[in-house]
Amino acid sequence: MKTIGMIAEFNPFHNGHRYILEEAKKQLSADYCVVVMSGSFTQRGAPACMYKYDRVNAALQCGADVCLELPVSYATAGAEAFAHGGVSILDALGCIDTLVYGTESDDLAGISAVADILCDPPAEYLTALKTGLSKGLSYPAARAEALPEYSGILSSPNNILAVEYHKALKRLRSGISPHGILRKGAGYHDMNISGYASAEAIRSRLEQTGMCDDIAGSIPAELSGLMEESYRRTYPLTIYDMTPYAEYMLLTHNAEELAKYQDMNPDLANRMLKAGSTLSGQSQGGSGEPADDFGLPDLIGSMRTKEMTYTRLSRAMLHCILGLPDMTRDSFGDPVPAPYTRILGFRSDASELMHTISASAGIPLINKAGDAYDLLPSEARPLFDATVRADRFYDMLLRHKFGTRLTDGCRISPVII
Repeated sequence: MKTIGMIAEFNPFHNGHRYILEEAKKQLSADYCVVVMSGSFTQRGAPACMYKYDRVNAALQCGADVCLELPVSYATAGAEAFAHGGVSILDALGCIDTLVYGTESDDLAGISAVADILCDPPAEYLTALKTGLSKGLSYPAARAEALPEYSGILSSPNNILAVEYHKALKRLRSGISPHGILRKGAGYHDMNISGYASAEAIRSRLEQTGMCDDIAGSIPAELSGLMEESYRRTYPLTIYDMTPYAEYMLLTHNAEELAKYQDMNPDLANRMLKAGSTLSGQSQGGSGEPADDFGLPDLIGSMRTKEMTYTRLSRAMLHCILGLPDMTRDSFGDPVPAPYTRILGFRSDASELMHTISASAGIPLINKAGDAYDLLPSEARPLFDATVRADRFYDMLLRHKFGTRLTDGCRISPVII
């Protein structure tokens, strides 16, 4: 039995995702694919566009055999912790042969070389990186400038994630082999709608117009009914929907409290509070009526600088809203493995794989949330609790936007198709 692993958001699931899943199984002659998937919130610092279990259902219909959850601190982290968390779960399963990822570069040797440099950075690289940061460059830009021979690899978010996957495999001394699949169709930030549109383009069109013929062509045909049925019931959610919660959070916290959360520090906390003090005023028009065009993205954008990207700030803001301390790193700042995972769904014809995972996994596998405390060590429980709170906050956003009342995520059993 050959089993491949993949780490994904599927936000939302589209034709490009299906292509990678199918192509990976074909190229590697794999019997099964295990996906470690983000839950209710994503790396962008925003709620997932579509409900977690709808995305699980889509993945299982289109190539995945088992879906496991990446806990919230990792799912909403930067590339390094996101990758380390996902890879550590796959490694702990004890039955994954190959890690598959989508990439814009087929230069596996170059990706591996960058990972080697970043795992054990030479002095000249650190000096060049420091110089770039002192000029006000963001960390990704300074890193690319410090490694000019690999700037092409470091220019794409998917390639950067590939580097982080390689780093994680090296740090964990994993026996899993990496395998890149060249992405098909539109680039990561390409906003054109096509048969292989980017997830960002699909999200944007869904937010603007909902389901329409051109979007339907970007997703697998068997998912069209699911998306039409769920539209304006469980999607689309956007970062704008968190605006009142961000405003309240900034009204009720001081800088010392905010600085304790993931991706935060005292300087950013003070800057966030200063920017937040304008939110109430700017969210009112001259007549005192609400100005619907001002929201959380505008607040985040007002804090953006050369060295602080919008995505970096949106992640920090989300962590403050969720009250989330950093549980992805140790006291030295190094990434630590995810201490558990939750089973979100599996195919009924993957029973052999499920038995293998259950027998070989080196971390707790949560099937029923009610059993979590009996299975988890005490140090893992805060991360599980934080993930449950994030799910409940997501459910709250759905209820307030669409009037949809969902079953508490703690009471939902894994999806089986």
